[in-house]
Parts: sequence; C-alpha cells; structure tokens
Amino acid sequence: MSLLKTIASAVIISLVFCSFTIANAVEDQFEINLTVTGSSDVTAPSTPTGLSATAVSTSQIDLSWTASTDNVAVTGYRIYRDSVFITTSAGTTYSDTGLSSNTTYSYTVSATDAASNESSQSSSASATTFSESASSGGGGSGQSVAPYAYDIVIVPALDSAVISWKTNQPALSTLSWGVTSNLEMGSMTETLYGTEHSATISGLSPATVYLFSIYMVSGYGRAGVSPINSFQTLSLAEYLPNPTNFVAVPKDSSIALNWNNPIDPRFDEVRLVRGEGFYPSDPNDGEVLYEGSAEDFEDENVVIGERYYYALFAKDGAGTYSSGVLASARIPVKGETPQPEEGVFDGLPKAPGVHPEIEKLAFLDFDFIQEGKRITSFTGGGVAIDGGKNLTVSLDYSKVPEVLKSVVITLVHPADSSKTFSFLLRVNPEKTAYSATIGPLGDSGKYGLRIAIVDYKNRGLKEIVGDLFASAGVLYTGDSWRNALVLFITEHFINILLLLILLALLIKAFLLTADKKKRQEPEGKKNLDSSKVLESSEVDV
Repeated sequence: MSLLKTIASAVIISLVFCSFTIANAVEDQFEINLTVTGSSDVTAPSTPTGLSATAVSTSQIDLSWTASTDNVAVTGYRIYRDSVFITTSAGTTYSDTGLSSNTTYSYTVSATDAASNESSQSSSASATTFSESASSGGGGSGQSVAPYAYDIVIVPALDSAVISWKTNQPALSTLSWGVTSNLEMGSMTETLYGTEHSATISGLSPATVYLFSIYMVSGYGRAGVSPINSFQTLSLAEYLPNPTNFVAVPKDSSIALNWNNPIDPRFDEVRLVRGEGFYPSDPNDGEVLYEGSAEDFEDENVVIGERYYYALFAKDGAGTYSSGVLASARIPVKGETPQPEEGVFDGLPKAPGVHPEIEKLAFLDFDFIQEGKRITSFTGGGVAIDGGKNLTVSLDYSKVPEVLKSVVITLVHPADSSKTFSFLLRVNPEKTAYSATIGPLGDSGKYGLRIAIVDYKNRGLKEIVGDLFASAGVLYTGDSWRNALVLFITEHFINILLLLILLALLIKAFLLTADKKKRQEPEGKKNLDSSKVLESSEVDV
C-alpha cells in the first residue's frame, strides 16, 4: 500500500508539468501512461523597440516598430492604445483606424511567443490625428501638396490583372477601369491610407486592351488623379495549325493522300501516320509513312478491299506536333457497287452508351478562339468566325471524365457537301483543355460542324451538330451567294429587321401622301373651270 501511495504522489506532482492519457486500475495493479505535452519555454521575447506613430488622416494613425527576438520564435505582437489592449498583429506594422479627429493617442507594443510568454511593453509613441479644418485645406505644412501615383506596375493574366503603385504621401486610392476612356466597367476604393497600394481586377476578357486611372485623396483632403493608363490581358493559347484539305483518294492499286501545309512561321514539316483498324491518336501511334514538307504522298502498300486510316500532323522546329487531321480510304473490289464514304465514327453506337459527363456536353461547352479571344457571337447552334484567320477549338479538360476517349470535329464545305475535313482535339501541354488549331478556312459560307466524342470504355458516341458561319475575302461560285446571304442575314438580323420596318413605314407614308393629292386634284380642277367660265362671260359683256 505504501508503494501505491508513493506512485500516486508522484503522479500528482508530475501533473504540474505533464498530462496523462490513460490510467487503468485492475485490482491492486496500476498502469500509468504519461505524455509530456508542454514545453520548457518560459523565456519571453525581447521588448519591441523603435515604435513610431504617424497620423495620416483625421481617423487613422500608422504604427511601426523593430522586430523582437525569442529563443524559439516570436508569433505576434499585442498593441495597446492609451494603456488598453486593442488588437494583435503578426507583423511589425499596424494601422489604427476609426479614431477621432484632432485627438492625441499614445501606443505601446509587446511581443508574444507560442508558449504565450509576453514581453514587457515598449516605450510609448504618440500621434495626433488631423483636425477637420486641416483636412478641408486650411493651411499647414504638407496640406497643400496633392498626392500623385508613381512606380505603377501591371501584371496581366488571361482574365485578370494585378496593378500596384506608390503615392508620394499616405492616401486613399480609387482604381477605375474600362475599355473606353469613360472607365465604365468598375472601380474599387481602399479602406486604409498608405503609400504602397495594390489592387486585383478580375472578370476580364483575354487579349483585350483595358484603360484605368487612379484617383487619390490624402489625409488632408487633397485630391490627385493619375493619367489614363492601359494594359492588355494575355491571349488564349493558340497552337501550331493543322494541315488543311487533307483527303485520301483511292486509285486502282494505291491511295493518294493530299493536303495543304499550314502557312505559319513555326511550321517545319509534317508526319503522316497510318493506323490498322482505326485512326492513329497521336504522331507515335501507328506506322509512319512520310515525314517532310511535301503536300502529297502515294500509299502503295495497300490491299484492295481493306480500309486504311490516316492521321497527318504538322510539326514545328521544337518538335511539337499539331493535334492532327484524319482521313480514310478503301479501294473497292472490282465489280463492287460504289458506296458513299463513311464518317469518322459512323460505325459506333450513339449515346447514351457513354459516360454521363460526356452525354451532357453541348455546343456551348466548346470555345472557339481567334486572335487569342473567345468568340461570343453565337447564334443558336452556330458561331460566326473570320474565315481568313486561324481558328482554335477548345474543350475544357475538366468537362470530360478521365476515360479513354477521342474528340473529333468534322467540317463540311459550304459549296460542296462531299468535301469534309476532320481534325482531332488533343490534350494541350498544360493539360487544361482538349484543343486544335486549324488554318484559315479561306471561303465564306455556312460550314456544317459535327463534333464526335468517343467513349472507348463504354463503346459509345456522343454527337453534337452545329454550324460555322465563316466570312472571308473570297466567295465560292455556284451556290456560294446563297451561303453568303445566309451568313449576312444571320449576323445582321436585328438591323435588317429594323431596316425593313423603317422601309415599310416610308412606303406607307408615300402612299398616303399620293392618295391625298389624288383626292384634292378634282376639286382644284373644278375651281379652275369655274374661273374660265366667269372670265368668258365678262368678255361677252
């Protein structure tokens, strides 16, 4: 029993420095588990030095001091105003706001560590807030100097920009921005006076020039405004364009492949790859038939009656490939009835044999990008583009599941429906999107657009149908005038409707005026005849 008393006493004494997790008693046997959770840190940080207090307005005083030291680490500072604790600060500066004007305040600061040890308070520092008369411009040193901004630094991103600047004296700044000199898009105002400022503008559009200006008010009420500055957000990525007009034409004993190389300073050569049983998905998938800068190739190693699948990739000088274009061909067996050329994935079953995330994709989930900007002129299931410029089609990586899949877009020429052009969307180097860039279409009109998303895991196909309304400098003959007319009407429907209404009103007004004149004419003729009769009578007399 004396042993138990000794152990109990030891436990009670150890509680001063330790905490226990479990104490289990079984008859006369005790099991005691002790865990030391506290530390032996009883040393307070050094006392902060160099405390200064500076009034910057009628309601704000800025404090700064020299950092304290500690045997472990300083975790923060406690701030006292007129001997009363008001707040803590993690750094060595603090702005005290909401003060009364023309009032003197005294401050001290102490340092704390993780063990809640607190240093003694620093020497005091005092400051007097500005008087209301001073802030309204009533004389005094520095009161007549207006604030100005300098060292303006702009860091633009795709859809945002960080703007930082300095002012010659503590000031509240208001940043305003827009796409015109009216700075109509928005503004933001600071809540603290300071000499170093920063603001982040979000919700911007890529590849767009924005204007901004900074309005500043000092603690004395003096105002200044910066000149209008500008910046441009970053452009959306557009990659090496694919070759265009890639076709595979069956001959008697070979397949002729033709294409147009992209007109791009980055272009170096193409790689032509043939797949067995299906289209190659990348430049290293399948048999390499040709590498070089030519625009045609004759595939003679073929078997009559067998279908061959080709992919063509452009490559730049750094060895980076385009997303790839697709074509297939089959030499028919002698005497066989000619069959129409099948689509890229016509043999696969349609949705809903696909992943739910693929099944819910729609036309508007795809981005159409030209000159680094998203095209926003959607009309129903179509989008208006400039047919004379590169076009990037992109699908956000997060919108499709992590399953084996292919995304293929097929364009149908506006003047010849038998002329199609299919290209792959592949994951970009940043792994943020499935994308492809194609060269200028060159011809105006309504291109049929077919998007195919293949889910290999579920063996299903999701199809999305739309249109590209392309406007370019050269029109095709034949039915091209109809396509151009459709494009013009689609893009200017509202203006055309208003013009027709105005024309109808003018025609109606003209007809009413003509009818009124016609009704007035017999009366005028009758009066004229009467005057002639009167004149004749007077002569007879």
